[in-house]
Amino acid sequence: MGRQEVPKPQPKPDPSQQRSDGQRGGGSGQRPGGRPGGRNQGGRGQGGRPGGRGQGGRGQGRRDQPRPEPEAMKDESWARVLEHDAKAGVATVMAEKTLAFCRVKVKGSDVLTVNQRIYIGKDRSKREAITAIIGMAHLDKMSNMAKADLPALVQMFIEEHGQYFVDEFYNKAGPMSLKQHSYELLPDVGPVKARNMVKARDQVGVFASMDELNSLAKIKGAELLAQRFVEEMEDKTLVPRLIELLLPVEA
Repeated sequence: MGRQEVPKPQPKPDPSQQRSDGQRGGGSGQRPGGRPGGRNQGGRGQGGRPGGRGQGGRGQGRRDQPRPEPEAMKDESWARVLEHDAKAGVATVMAEKTLAFCRVKVKGSDVLTVNQRIYIGKDRSKREAITAIIGMAHLDKMSNMAKADLPALVQMFIEEHGQYFVDEFYNKAGPMSLKQHSYELLPDVGPVKARNMVKARDQVGVFASMDELNSLAKIKGAELLAQRFVEEMEDKTLVPRLIELLLPVEA
């Protein structure tokens, strides 16, 4: 065989000719195998994802669902108003069973007063003053006025359940150790005062009422217990915790 002929170089295509042919063959500008319709012709910019936030998708569904209420309040039925922000339509209340604080949404333009008793239980049809429990409240974030009103509010609660607290605390309290009596957990009650209270109780066996306790022991039983409760609310490390030992109030 003879020598093979060296291949001759092929002429390069003319770029200007290619552009001209492209314009004649496909003026639409669509890329082969590409997605039909650019952003301006009904692609993502026009159709978008179905059910997006703007068209009532996931975001709309969440707004339609009621916000879950705090688990800590599930067994509560009644509460006392501590403060009401009428401008925001939100009140801070103290639950009666555990004295826990929560924030509630007030119905309409109603104005709630301090110590007003309102229903916050599970039966929403009975909630005359509120629409929902919107969260727990913390003492350190309350207004100075609410903090100042708290001891009186707790004292009124104790007075209304006076017989319960006399029976469950003042008549049952005993020595915590050889040197300390349970009465000494109360503010301004030292060993001598505690012994005098025990002697007063021994004279009658048990205190028949809060009035008898105050008269014989020469104290203000509801006020002292309220002060102890407030101290425990302010200091979570304070033990033993009477607020946990004595609550909820059992009718």
